[in-house]
Amino acid sequence: MVFSFVALLIIVFSIYGNSLDCSWHFDDEANITDNPNLHLKEITWQNLKRALFSDRNNPTILYRPVACLTFALNHYFGGLNVFGYHLINVLTHLLSSIFLFLFIYHTVNLPSIKTRYAADSYFIALLATTLWAINPIHTQAVTNIVQRMASLAGMFYIMSMYFYLRARTTDTNPKKVLLFITCFISFLMALGSKENAAMLPVSIFLYEILLIQEITGEKLRRYLRLFGIVGGVILIFCFTYFYIQGGNIFSFSIGYGNRPFTLYQRLLTEPRVIVFYITLLLYPVPNRLSIAHSIHISTSFFNPIWTFLSILFILGAIGYAVYLAKKRPLFSFCILFFFLNHAIESTILPLELIFEHRNYIPSMLFFLPIAIGFVNLLQLYAKKPVMKHIISAFIILLLIGVGHATFMRNSAWKNERSLWMDAIEKSPDLSRPHHNLGRYYHDHGHKNEAILEYQKAIEKPVTNRIDETFVTYYNLGKIYSDFKDYEKALYYYYKALSMNPQFPHIYNDIAGVFDRKGNYELAYKYLAKAFRLYPDSIVTNYNLGLYYLRKGQPDKAIYHLQRVSDEKQFGEKVPLYFGVAFKQKGQLGRAVTYFESALKTNPRNIKLYLHLAEIFYRIGNYESAERETGKAIILMSDRNIFQKILDDLQKGGQSYNLQPKADIVIPLIGKLCLRRSETLKEWGVLLKEKSLQFEGE
Repeated sequence: MVFSFVALLIIVFSIYGNSLDCSWHFDDEANITDNPNLHLKEITWQNLKRALFSDRNNPTILYRPVACLTFALNHYFGGLNVFGYHLINVLTHLLSSIFLFLFIYHTVNLPSIKTRYAADSYFIALLATTLWAINPIHTQAVTNIVQRMASLAGMFYIMSMYFYLRARTTDTNPKKVLLFITCFISFLMALGSKENAAMLPVSIFLYEILLIQEITGEKLRRYLRLFGIVGGVILIFCFTYFYIQGGNIFSFSIGYGNRPFTLYQRLLTEPRVIVFYITLLLYPVPNRLSIAHSIHISTSFFNPIWTFLSILFILGAIGYAVYLAKKRPLFSFCILFFFLNHAIESTILPLELIFEHRNYIPSMLFFLPIAIGFVNLLQLYAKKPVMKHIISAFIILLLIGVGHATFMRNSAWKNERSLWMDAIEKSPDLSRPHHNLGRYYHDHGHKNEAILEYQKAIEKPVTNRIDETFVTYYNLGKIYSDFKDYEKALYYYYKALSMNPQFPHIYNDIAGVFDRKGNYELAYKYLAKAFRLYPDSIVTNYNLGLYYLRKGQPDKAIYHLQRVSDEKQFGEKVPLYFGVAFKQKGQLGRAVTYFESALKTNPRNIKLYLHLAEIFYRIGNYESAERETGKAIILMSDRNIFQKILDDLQKGGQSYNLQPKADIVIPLIGKLCLRRSETLKEWGVLLKEKSLQFEGE
């Protein structure tokens, strides 16, 4: 056994070693990098609980708690450094491979089938496991960090089956009880990693009747009744889950409202997808693998014709498995195991049509019949050394070739650019790859390239959601807003809004455009809509706080600023605006406290010193006022900075309420400048004139 474990360790790390520095991708953002619930910085019960309930859309329900807890612990030990996350993913895949080897090895040594396979059980188990472990279709489950949910579910799934097998073949009662308990705990851990592990009881039931017990007519009738009970319990569990998630047992159907296919069309299309999965497993060259596959939706049994043929193939395979049940129970179980474990993600749920990581569990026993086939060939030609060597060489070359394909496939996952360019090449009619490549360019400052990709995304005919391109329109609006082309920005924002009027961030960004155009009342109108849709939005509350400060309504400003007071993303801005609010209220002591707090975050913010100078001057502490003014002057290192500060101080309109009072700080600056160097004296003369203007007013 030690040799097999070491061999699997070397093989897995050899083919996945180049994945340890691959970047974050796709769903990683929503689930991990932008999910504060998983950013564990201190191990407390409250923080761990947040990780277990990490679905921001529904924080009252456990969301894949086992997987999410591992992500939180990753963040605790390494922040968002990808190395630690990838290392855990690869180790998870390694453990899945080891337990798969143990499960297969002990399965082929079961009393009911050991006469056929026991002599070659070690080789069969190692070959079948290696073919599974190195198949490049699993790069999506292993290299894509967030799909640890799938691989972790797979690891606990095969562990549960292994412990069940050992419990059923152990005579010692205390050990048997312990193994059954471990089996059940592993099942719960699998279910806590991803919901598709719910099929595990059915897999164990089939394993029991096909491989542990011998099938007779009477037993088969009894087992069919039991199968109905097990299936019924799982259905009750599934519909209970739907009820908890959505409020009724058919809540899953709501998701079809935003899909480009109906439930009927999905049921027709998925057989073709499953057949495609089989071809990928058998012929897994990198140019057939992709993060995004384009597949034509089946609209009837014969459109396209492959729909009918795929359904016929699957029904035939299942029928053949039932036929083999008595003669070849192991082959029968392997076939049924594959289709059974595709049942959740490939039937009624309104999920996207195709993802390669969905094969992680179903394919675990896919290569067992193939490994047995190779053993039979070697036995067949045992007396023909040439043929035996040819078959052996083929097996070795096959393992090298498939392992190399996985190693090469990982190169596509290196970063977002390589991943989505690969997807564009393989599925040129899909919108998503162009959008995500545009997003990559957008995030890296290549805005013109981003615009081109976003426009291509809008033009492409195949989408995964009916309103999918609304994000593309939204991002185009953001780019044109950055370019200060506000008319184009509004055009794209309104296009996005027409597709998804419930997206609060659009209202916030439209408000930003009107704010920059000086139309503060219209900006407020959109901010108010954003707040109604998402009252906890950090950005919306921050902007509303700023709006009310401009209006001179400090109590309302404080209400909104308090909702973002714990956020660090705004730097010194939040305590700065708290200081402005309390200054407006006349609570100058509290204002000083906030301004000084803001200076600890950013001691080079000139306005903070000027706000303090104003307050000290107003309370008659002229020495402190001059001291703070002097600190500001030191930071005004050249004429451009000086002129900008001067312009800001003299701003009219609502911005006036955010600035230090010009009639106080400009004379202070001028007075101090006249005492200093020649350059500052020139500034002082200019400011003396400004001061006289204020006195005249």
